[in-house]
Amino acid sequence: MRTYIFICFIATLLTACTQNSGSHQTNINSEQKIRKQVIDIAGNYANNTLKDAKKTMPNDGSIIFSAGDTKCLIDPSYIIIGEIDEDSYKDAIVTIFTFHGQRLPLKEHLILINKNGKLLISKELDGEMKFLSISNRTIYIETSQMAPDSPFAGCKICKEVKKYKFIADDTVRIK
Repeated sequence: MRTYIFICFIATLLTACTQNSGSHQTNINSEQKIRKQVIDIAGNYANNTLKDAKKTMPNDGSIIFSAGDTKCLIDPSYIIIGEIDEDSYKDAIVTIFTFHGQRLPLKEHLILINKNGKLLISKELDGEMKFLSISNRTIYIETSQMAPDSPFAGCKICKEVKKYKFIADDTVRIK
């Protein structure tokens, strides 16, 4: 009898462990699929922004579109994935850096909402901000209280983390 109970216990434990690792692998594959879709959308956006753009892909995984002295940079490390709106689909935010000659880069942020498995640009934001994460349908953004060209722009005490919700296709700041 003890042997039978022990075998049942081990079988249950092995089944539970196998199921968890499979769902984890599915989440990884799903996130990779979303990242690829985000890069494609951001690439099309950048390519449409510039006329006759030339695409280059450095070894770091980023993508650069250039035309004349203007360049758009898509860096995969600036992609944030999470649930933004009220459905259960994963949404995303990507930052595109646009360089005009020697000026400071302009940051364009695309909020991509997943509608039935397809990401669509829902909102475009410009500005000096860094998207940190998405958690509990809340978007966390780091901003500086100083101008980007100020010598104090990068100081830690000048930075502030703000919280936003995505309500009715708009970002609404929450306290």
